Amino acid sequence: MIIAARLFIGMGLFGLVAGAIYYLFNDNPELAGVGMLGAFFFACLFIGVILYSASPANRRRTPAPDTGLPGSADPQRGAADEHGNIHHLAPTYAPVVYAVAATALLGGFIYRKNIAALGPWGIGLGVALFLAATVIWYRNVAVDTRARLAPHGGPSGAEHGLATHPDVPEVPDEPPGPANYFEQLREALEVGDPDWAAAAYAPDAVYYEPANPPHEGREAIRAYLNDLLKGHQNLRVDVRRIGVNGDSAIVEWTWSFRSGNRRVSDQPGASVVQVGPAGIVYHRDYL
Repeated sequence: MIIAARLFIGMGLFGLVAGAIYYLFNDNPELAGVGMLGAFFFACLFIGVILYSASPANRRRTPAPDTGLPGSADPQRGAADEHGNIHHLAPTYAPVVYAVAATALLGGFIYRKNIAALGPWGIGLGVALFLAATVIWYRNVAVDTRARLAPHGGPSGAEHGLATHPDVPEVPDEPPGPANYFEQLREALEVGDPDWAAAAYAPDAVYYEPANPPHEGREAIRAYLNDLLKGHQNLRVDVRRIGVNGDSAIVEWTWSFRSGNRRVSDQPGASVVQVGPAGIVYHRDYL
């Protein structure tokens, strides 16, 4: 998929360059030709980006473990909301109808002078197909999502012809454990959000890290993590092993980052965390 993504992106860049050359170095450029090359560029770029983002070889798409927090997703069960409901989206033909509508609109605009009837009929067909695709998409996504988001006992989506998936287990109503909070911390550090990272800690938490005095309290920890992220660009944390016992966990990890002009890759470390009702209360790192 990575090779296909690069191929489509390369084709899109070729269309962009060809369109620019045709427009800049042609005494009488046809805007229809420029528009077709521009549409070709955007279409190839869109397909290439989608293929790259969905490729298993893309490290950013590596499945993360279910945190158990609202908005997390389990690979087998699916995504769950804050009520524990798991939602499934039925297949839809809306994208196909949208593509046909775009083709009809583009053909109507480009060949409206060559074929007299194609202009109004092509544009009219494209608009009609666009509206039809919107209705299909709305019925499949908006209406059914509202039904699925209803509290327990409400509509299940079967009234819209969707499978109800009765065999899907309920999300257990349990407080997040140490693995959940460490996963929140890991994701927050990778996206560079010190506020979200600090939210994983209890207000009276203590964080011990090498070569520095202990950071006591959530605000002190947030200030330290903010400084850490400033000096560690493109930070990535990979959990290698994790052991959980009650409210405590030992996590073996590696992290990679850029510090100035130097790139550090897969530096090993370990963390010991203990959680309470409000989050992590004890955190010690070993490098």
